[in-house]
Amino acid sequence: MAQILLVPGAYHGGWYYTPLVPALRDAGHDVFTISLSGLDDPADRPRVSINLDTHISDVVSLAENEQLDDFVLCGHSYGGMVIAGAADRLPGRIKTLVFLDAIVPNCGDSVWSLWPSAMREIFIAMAPDGLATAPPPGVDARARAHPLATFLQPISIGDHAYTARNKVYGLCAGDKESPFWGFHDRLSQESDWITRKLDCGHDFMNQAPDQALAVILEAAALA
Repeated sequence: MAQILLVPGAYHGGWYYTPLVPALRDAGHDVFTISLSGLDDPADRPRVSINLDTHISDVVSLAENEQLDDFVLCGHSYGGMVIAGAADRLPGRIKTLVFLDAIVPNCGDSVWSLWPSAMREIFIAMAPDGLATAPPPGVDARARAHPLATFLQPISIGDHAYTARNKVYGLCAGDKESPFWGFHDRLSQESDWITRKLDCGHDFMNQAPDQALAVILEAAALA
C-alpha cells in the first residue's frame, strides 16, 4: 500500500482533507496531512516572514522526518506550487504527483505572475498589514490569512520537479471560468500525464469529496 502526503491550498490547513483520511486508511494507505507555516496558528497570532520556500521546506521536512519514500504527493490549488518545489528537492523519493485543481508551475512562475490583475488587487486589498492576505468570503471558518510572500515569490525548480514515475492532474471542471483549465488542457496533451475531471467547483472537499477520493485512490494504485 502507498504512503500519501496531502498538501492543502491557500488559506487552508491539513484539516481540509480530514473527510478523506479514514477511507484512505481503510484502503490500507498511510496518510499524512500538513498545515503549512502560518496556517495552523490562531488567527490573532502575530505574523512572521513566511515565503514559498518556507512552505516547500515544511513538506520536505515532513517527508524526511516520516522517512517517506516512493510516496504519493498531492496538492490542491496553491499547493501545486508547494509540491512542485518539494518534488524538486526530493529526487527519486516520489512515486506519484497529484495536482488537484492546482497550479503546475514552470521555473520562475509565481501565483502573482500567473493570476489575473484583478485577483492580484484583491490579494493586496485584503492584506492591510502587508504580510498576510485574508481568506475570501464563504470559505470554512477555520481558514486563515495566507502569507502574502508565498504568492509573490517565484518558484525555483530544476530537472527533478516532474520526474516522478506518475503524474496526475485532476481538474474541477464545474467552473468553466476557472484558471486551472489552462493547466489541464496543456497537460492533457502530454503523454506522461494522466488527466481526470471532477464534476464540481474548486472546493472539491465540500462539493465532491467522493470524486476527489477516487482520483487519489487511483493515483495510489499506480505502479
